[in-house]
Amino acid sequence: MTWQEKHVAEALSLGSRQAADQTAAEGITHCSDLLEDFLKTISRMEREYLRAALEGEKF
Repeated sequence: MTWQEKHVAEALSLGSRQAADQTAAEGITHCSDLLEDFLKTISRMEREYLRAALEGEKF
């Protein structure tokens, strides 16, 4: 392998690592959005449960 071939291989490797890092970052953002939605839903359900409990509804 020549120096030039090695340099090109390293550049391609760096590009694929950067693409993988970007994909991982997008996955984390997506998971974060899912977690936020989950927590909002749980909070809403808790408020509804407490409201119903205060109003004397049976479960």
